[in-house]
Amino acid sequence: MIISIATGPWLPVPAVQGGAIPRIWQGLAEEFANRGHQVRILCRSYPGQPQTEVINGVEYIRQGGLPQSTNIVLDLFKDLLYALLTFPSLPSSDILIINDFWLPVFAALHPKVGQIVVNAARFPKGQYGLYGGVARFAAVSKAIKDAIAQEYPAAIPKIKIIPNPIDTNIFYPSICSRVEQKEKIILYVGRVHPEKGIHLLLDAFSILSQQISTVKLRIVGPVEENQGGGGKTYLRTLESQVNNLNVEFIKPIFDVHKLSDFYRKADLFCYPSLAEKGESFGLAPLEAMATSLAPVVSDLACFKDFIQEGITGYFFDHRSPNAANNLANVLASAILNPEKTEQICYQARQKASEFSYEQIANMYLSDFELLLSHSC
Repeated sequence: MIISIATGPWLPVPAVQGGAIPRIWQGLAEEFANRGHQVRILCRSYPGQPQTEVINGVEYIRQGGLPQSTNIVLDLFKDLLYALLTFPSLPSSDILIINDFWLPVFAALHPKVGQIVVNAARFPKGQYGLYGGVARFAAVSKAIKDAIAQEYPAAIPKIKIIPNPIDTNIFYPSICSRVEQKEKIILYVGRVHPEKGIHLLLDAFSILSQQISTVKLRIVGPVEENQGGGGKTYLRTLESQVNNLNVEFIKPIFDVHKLSDFYRKADLFCYPSLAEKGESFGLAPLEAMATSLAPVVSDLACFKDFIQEGITGYFFDHRSPNAANNLANVLASAILNPEKTEQICYQARQKASEFSYEQIANMYLSDFELLLSHSC
């Protein structure tokens, strides 16, 4: 098959600036190429990256690109311009995978792009009625599938759940047992943004520290608004909550090998997202699970595709007026019941192994073959 992957105008590929989507599609593209398919990634141009190159059997074609802002209306307009400029030069393909808002609308007007597959990795915002020429909506979770179906019932026959993969060759448990440390390290990895609930986590950690004095919280991720963070004002708000707590803020780590080491050095992972309509999958908790960390997450539907309460992780009620107390209690229970948590770590690792690049690539390639057989 000839497979083209269009990743949109915002982030470069390979992911030198971070971003889960570029990292995911680089890995899947390489897996497709390893199976003998002709694969190209159409991505934004970026300083230091050539206009065209081949990496690990994948051809990269770079053109255009725009900086993302915090203004969604402005970004939709910029993305529209990008799509209008990009779609005439789309290459001939059997399959065109798109992770972008406007490009699926115009790509359908191109006669040689093949079957169009939308990587539905975000909650819909009214656009699915414009995607009549799309052959498949690959929803990354049941929550996204249900949201698309509710917004645009005509899309239901075209929706299939194909989850995001993780690189199990990078995110794996330590070959040695976790060293018993005096401090119990709780780790958060992700954007430092209000919708991720970092302020709630700090409130809970303050309560937890009164119960267990030997706990430490590490927060790893971008603060800058142009990287999806909440900005310096939000960071100052968080820092005002810290006081004398054992909390460490760490700048974003774009090297996934170094990032995986942070997971392996932690004792518990917490992802307290409050984004009811923004959290589509939850890659960070799954990466934590792959390194044999028990995840503690908010009660969002997307996490339930791979986290089962008391078996592969823990949930807390983030909607309650007592959310901080709820989270503190769950964290305390996980730390004070090490045998149960250790069993959860084992089950979490087993579950995460189902999301390797190899297995998710199998799901995509099987579906591509189905789409092409129906198009004949």
